[in-house]
Amino acid sequence: MMPASANDRSAFRIAGHPVPLSMIGALKPADRRGDLMAILDARGYLLLRGLVDPDAVMAARREVLATLASVGEIAEPSYRAVPTGLSRRADMHPDLGAFWKRISENAIVRRAVHGPEIRALMNTLFGEPADPFDFVWLRAMAPGRASPLHMDHPYMNRGTDRLVTCWTPLGPVTQEEAALYVIERSHTFYNVRAQVEGLDVDRDKTRRGSLSDDPIELARKHRSRLLTHSFEPGDVLIFGMFLIHASFDNCSIAGRVRLSCDTRWQPANEPMDERFRGPNPPAHGGKGYGCLTSAQPLAAGQA
Repeated sequence: MMPASANDRSAFRIAGHPVPLSMIGALKPADRRGDLMAILDARGYLLLRGLVDPDAVMAARREVLATLASVGEIAEPSYRAVPTGLSRRADMHPDLGAFWKRISENAIVRRAVHGPEIRALMNTLFGEPADPFDFVWLRAMAPGRASPLHMDHPYMNRGTDRLVTCWTPLGPVTQEEAALYVIERSHTFYNVRAQVEGLDVDRDKTRRGSLSDDPIELARKHRSRLLTHSFEPGDVLIFGMFLIHASFDNCSIAGRVRLSCDTRWQPANEPMDERFRGPNPPAHGGKGYGCLTSAQPLAAGQA
């Protein structure tokens, strides 16, 4: 990654390095009264402000933080979301996948991420009834951590290709707290798409699903930028399987854990990837929720 000049620095960091402010752009909120699929096709994403009831989102946040506090990973009062650096999770819950499954399937969490507001929006987006995967990707991003650069396609491509991701921040996320970013217009970077199109990470274990590209150089090469924003409870970001995205490092000034949840939605009458449906979805490697790094103790530095 190219270093930023003294006059071009920002609070954003990737792998510990500051990101030039000139490479940062703002995600543009979508007008829900418009043609959402046309906006998605054109921009590659839909930022929808205040879609979900903020009270439902904050209730989910409290539930997750209280559960993490119960295993010693979040300091009291838990609403501050500050990690202790310690954990009793593995001692108290030897089956770590089962522990994370219980949190992920909690009715309060599901109300926030699979609730009526998102379902109605997805029905409108697809122009027909839509259903989510039963499996959800609940994440607790510790300070200093980030999500790697990737497209979603290699991880979930055995069903319909009419599939979208819905990223829901569980609570406020400031720009320095591992905010999600997307590379502008990257759903049209067909040279990059060709690197992973058709790849199934569970069938071809010799290849990684994430991208090795330097995100700054990749954006520069395509005369693009890294688009991001701060997020409030109730906001969601929707995008397709070939939009390149990641998160910045969690540089929370308050030392807070960032909570979010990824869900996937598709037309209800089209084939669904068998790895992520049913009461006990096998997910990646047949490990269920144990495949997620968030199933590991937060003190281990997992996200």
